[in-house]
Amino acid sequence: MSKTQLLYAIDSFNRAGAVEIAEILGMTYSAAAMSLLRLVRQDLAARYIDPDNQHFVYELTPKGEARLDYFLEGEIDDD
Repeated sequence: MSKTQLLYAIDSFNRAGAVEIAEILGMTYSAAAMSLLRLVRQDLAARYIDPDNQHFVYELTPKGEARLDYFLEGEIDDD
């Protein structure tokens, strides 16, 4: 799973949980959760607890939005 795909998936939901990301990208929940945590540690995504269901939700940070824009412009290959 590329970083671009993860960033794009989060962006398409605006705020998404690991379950939604796993489903849309065809990966296991565990793989999605670990990938999302890496994005949080890189300050590309932020995570919050959803007050409705007490699960973590993720959204892009300004740095994550800028990185996604950069990737989508095709200036670099993130693999």
